[in-house]
Amino acid sequence: MNVLITGITGNFGYALYKLLVNRKELDIFAGSRHPERVNFLLDKPEVQVRRFDFYEPETYRSTVDGADTVVLVSPPDLSQVRKHMFPFIDECRGSGVRHILFLSLLGAERNRFLAHNMLERYIISSGIDYTFLRSGFFMENLFTRHREEIRRLSRLVVPAGSGKTSFIAIQDVAAAGARCIDNPAHLNQAYELTGDASYSYDELAGMLSKELGRRITYNSAGYLDFYRHRRKIGDPAASIAVMALIYRSVKNGGADRSTADLHDVFGITPVDLPSFIRNNRDYFL
Repeated sequence: MNVLITGITGNFGYALYKLLVNRKELDIFAGSRHPERVNFLLDKPEVQVRRFDFYEPETYRSTVDGADTVVLVSPPDLSQVRKHMFPFIDECRGSGVRHILFLSLLGAERNRFLAHNMLERYIISSGIDYTFLRSGFFMENLFTRHREEIRRLSRLVVPAGSGKTSFIAIQDVAAAGARCIDNPAHLNQAYELTGDASYSYDELAGMLSKELGRRITYNSAGYLDFYRHRRKIGDPAASIAVMALIYRSVKNGGADRSTADLHDVFGITPVDLPSFIRNNRDYFL
């Protein structure tokens, strides 16, 4: 089976690659905007890399050619999914792709304004077999997206109000995804993948304060203040807009639930958030 991984240099794509690369029955190749960077980052430089960019439709056909399964990860700054992702799914269908494993978002099916919701519905309408991994918020976002504000400012600025989030480690989502590759039992299924508890951002700030030995405050910013804050950090406007939609879902309670799919379906015991922070505290020092 030929497996195309988009976003292979991102956190999820790389974690999934590491779990699949030694499976002899799979041939893995990567689609990347910067092919020259891929083999530098991966452990096996013989992985075939194809130049691919959601913003360049002329790269679609050569990227999906021969792929049986496509692991679809949408870029964080991509908001115009009808323009930049629907045509890619059309190309998958036309090229004979049999399965799309899509990294979605917890609660996506209930929020029609989210890009993940639109993508899920379009994939279903394409007739291609699918698996949706509706993931809770990645714990790793704390030391990627929020690292600098925690390190330098000792605060966490998120427009989530008192809403709670069921954080999950990327390795757990990747482990579930790996079990869905070349396994017909997981075709046309959607799985809700979360940690074993939900936490407010006040509680999260308290955990960070305890482990780092200094006070970390949570600022439940309004959307305008959040936008200004993220622009100062250097985020593009499109990425901030996507983040704001996701955090609005959190504020409205859309991320406040823990599910049993990770354990019951995949036999995986999730990493808990306090242990994750403790084991990664050096990122914030």
